[in-house]
Amino acid sequence: MRKIRVLTALWAGAAVALASCAQPSPDAAPRTVATRSVAEQRQGDQSHTRIVAQYGGAYTQGRAAAYVRDIGMRLAAKTEQPQGPWTFTLLDSPVVNAFALPGGYVYVTRGLMALANDEAELAGVIGHEIGHVTAAHSVRRQETAAVAQIGVLAAVIGAAVLGADRSVVDAVGQLGAQGAQGAVASYSRAQELEADRLGIGYLARAGYDPLAQADFLSSLQAQSALSSQLAGGGYDANRVDFFSTHPATAERVRAAATAAAREAAADAPRNRDAYLRAIDGMTYGDSAAQGFVRDGGFVHPDLRFAFSAPRGFEITNAAAAVTMRGPRGAGVVFDGGRDPGGALDAYVARVWAGGIAKQARTGQLQNLQTGRINGLEAASAVLPAQMRDGVRLLHLTAIRTRDGRLYRFMGVVGTNDRAGLAAVAQAGESFRALSAAQAAREKPWRLRVVTVRRGDTVQSLASQMPFESANAARFRVLNALGPNDAVRAGDRVKLVAR
Repeated sequence: MRKIRVLTALWAGAAVALASCAQPSPDAAPRTVATRSVAEQRQGDQSHTRIVAQYGGAYTQGRAAAYVRDIGMRLAAKTEQPQGPWTFTLLDSPVVNAFALPGGYVYVTRGLMALANDEAELAGVIGHEIGHVTAAHSVRRQETAAVAQIGVLAAVIGAAVLGADRSVVDAVGQLGAQGAQGAVASYSRAQELEADRLGIGYLARAGYDPLAQADFLSSLQAQSALSSQLAGGGYDANRVDFFSTHPATAERVRAAATAAAREAAADAPRNRDAYLRAIDGMTYGDSAAQGFVRDGGFVHPDLRFAFSAPRGFEITNAAAAVTMRGPRGAGVVFDGGRDPGGALDAYVARVWAGGIAKQARTGQLQNLQTGRINGLEAASAVLPAQMRDGVRLLHLTAIRTRDGRLYRFMGVVGTNDRAGLAAVAQAGESFRALSAAQAAREKPWRLRVVTVRRGDTVQSLASQMPFESANAARFRVLNALGPNDAVRAGDRVKLVAR
């Protein structure tokens, strides 16, 4: 949970009339601009600080940030806008992501750097994002969105609940909103393929192996497949989600490989050793400022608290809240923020439950009670609420800490799921403050680069990583190894270490 804050419920619905939007051909030659408009530059300048803050800040430990900046400037010098200005930022986020803003602002997460395997692959990602800037994609997409999304607001009952159960999404205005999103997303898929082709050209001009971009996209495809398997779902790399802003990964791999073959130069460098030196020791996964998912629970050393997920619940640390998914559609959302003061039972009944009642049809508040949870003042209640799939019970627990903060657990279960109701209540009851010494013992995981020794295997190396499951599969994806690939003595590989 990068920013612990109280989430606000939203509710709106609107009719929409969609204009016909022309779609550019993905085979058309990329269109670029040599200069940026004043408005475009101003937009990026004004958004940069906010974007960095939303992603947990810039990552400044070690050499990785300077490394990203140097590669970015090398590529930018080979573009249609060599004078820029350009700003390349490494974000302190475990999510595998990269994106660009107007005005030459390009962002890469440390999660993406952990997945890449050499400098050329990272350069391929950065080149792709530079392509979005030089092709003025943000401006063109905004123009399309202005037509497609007139009068449309997503209708939801609280953004927090979305992470726990998508059934809470309200149906009012949904069809119109989805139609508008689809029009914009379809245009964006063509832009992604266009940015791929531009990026491959920048790679070649800067002296990198242009095939590196396709190699990274293959790693991204493997990571997506593993994530789907770990979540219990299937993965089809050729599927295109109509509401996705990116084309299917397999499509991008094929297109990138075809484009790279036309640009390929003999013996173009990949700079793997330099890359591994730059990322050795980099934080992996969540940082201390974001909190960690550890051993079936959540620990936040900076804010000095911890709690446990109910047995059988999968816990996820998202940007704005921690979510827990359990059996029979049960779920819990945890968030928090500044303590508004006053009696906690009044907060639960009037502020929290009262706010939900303004967004959805609710029943009579039940079992309102106060007490203490592990020495901390607390209040809880049960609120029936009408969801899209029927009435659900919301178990609300508010906890006040001694540092002026208020934390909340909202459980969502079926009306007849008494076992689920007891389970979600346990999440709040497990909340506890940490002493300074306890918090100091909680450290983030790190990416370590090691040299394979004689006798080492994928299994023996993977067993050193701290994951609870699928260590070998994670090791293969992290190091771009196929299902039958072996490690060789003298190879340098990435491990995740405590």
